[in-house]
This record gives sequence, C-alpha cells and structure tokens, in this order.
Amino acid sequence: MIRNLSKAFLLSLLLIPAIALADIAVLVHGFHSSSNIWRKSGIINILATHGWRDAGYYLPVQGNVAFPGQGLDNQSPRQLVTAELPSDAPIEIQADLLSQYLKDIHQRFPDQMIHLIGYSAGGVVARLTLVHNPDLPVVQLITIASPHLGTPIAEFARLTKDTPLGFIAPIAGINELDASKRLFKQLGREKENYFLFWLNRQPHPNILYTSIIRADGSIMKGDIFVPSYSQNMAFVPAIGKRAEIIMTPGDHYLKPTDGYLLLNLLP
Repeated sequence: MIRNLSKAFLLSLLLIPAIALADIAVLVHGFHSSSNIWRKSGIINILATHGWRDAGYYLPVQGNVAFPGQGLDNQSPRQLVTAELPSDAPIEIQADLLSQYLKDIHQRFPDQMIHLIGYSAGGVVARLTLVHNPDLPVVQLITIASPHLGTPIAEFARLTKDTPLGFIAPIAGINELDASKRLFKQLGREKENYFLFWLNRQPHPNILYTSIIRADGSIMKGDIFVPSYSQNMAFVPAIGKRAEIIMTPGDHYLKPTDGYLLLNLLP
C-alpha cells in the first residue's frame, strides 16, 4: 500500500501546472569506499540504459565542490550523480559535505526534485543530511544494506584497534582503524546517549522512505556486516510505518540486481 501511495505522490507532483519538474538521483557510497562503486557494480549503467542520464560526480576540491563529467543540465528529465565523500570520517563530516552538494543542486536547479540513494553507511549519512536540511527538495530516500540500528562489527573493530586482534581487521574488510575510530563508535548498535539513538529519534522530513534489505542471514551467503533487522528503517522510531521494505537475497555488496530494484523505485 505504501508503494502505491508513493507512486501517487510522485505523480501528483508531475501534474502541478506551470512547473517543469525533473528528477535528480544522488547516489551515496558507504564506508571505506568511493563513488566509483556505483559504476563498478554496474548499477549506473543499468540506470543509464533505462532513461537516467549519468551526469558525473561531485567531489570536494580545496574547500569547494567540483563536478567532473558531463554535468547536470535543465534539459534532461532524469539525471543521476554520485557523491564523493570521506567515507572513513565521522558521519557528521560526511553529511556536511553531502549537504553542500545538495544545496548546490538546489541553487542551480530549484525546480528539480532530488532522490537520495545511500548504500551501507551512506544511508545513515543521508539521513543525518535530511535531519539537518529538512527544507531541501528531497522527495525520496532509498537505502541499501544500511546499518540504521548499528552493527556489532563496528563495535568489534573499535574495541580491537589497540589489541593483537587488530590484525584480523583487514580480513573483515575494515582498515584504517585509527582514522575511523569515531565512525565505528557512531555505527555501533543503538544505545541510549549514543549517536544512532539520537539520530533515530530526530524529526525526519515527510518524504518517501524505502529500505532494501539483505534478507538471507546465512553465514556463507548473507550479510555478515549488517544484520537484516538493522537495515530496516521501519524500526527507526522517527520513521516507523512510513518506510517501505524490500527484502533481497545476497551479501552486503552492491550488485546489478540493485540497479533493477532502483528502476522500480525511482519515478
């Protein structure tokens, strides 16, 4: 039912007279990664071959924002960009930079609607950005395998940083422990007086929320980095029943099938 309401809401926006609405999707990568992950996974190519123009990517340059690639325009009805963030930095630092990107889009294209797509920790970054900027024209947030309620592996990485067990961190895909210590604390399981407990109880804009959840919990095939329950925005008190849930098999990593899911979720 939520899905039907979502489509009806977006359709109503398109029917508003005298306003030429268009859509810009901003894709946010996760921890210890870069914006190229969206292209390497094949997701950008799938979206581009189905009507979404790849306009390039945002990245920070000497305190400003740069935009390599073709760049956004006013002619394309559906465009996508990827956002380059310092993925090992604390959530608020990443969210501040993402806010700059979104404000730049809004300033240059005030009549275009923004759709945020966050992968893994990028989904949490996107939520903090929305909390800090409720007036931005973001109409939708889609997260993929994001630790909205935290993850035990972040706690493990933080606790073992200064112990002999630290040598196993690269095996689990976790590096640069010193630089990421604060981030690991923020992404630990939700506890009172901790970051996620606070974020999950802040007012969130009244937009469309969708959680793409890795449902296969087996050790060999499931998501060993983020528990399935943690990926569900319906369990975030500030969002609750507003969230649409899509269960998918597989591990934590992005894959082409995510591209086809996004095609069905985006306008």
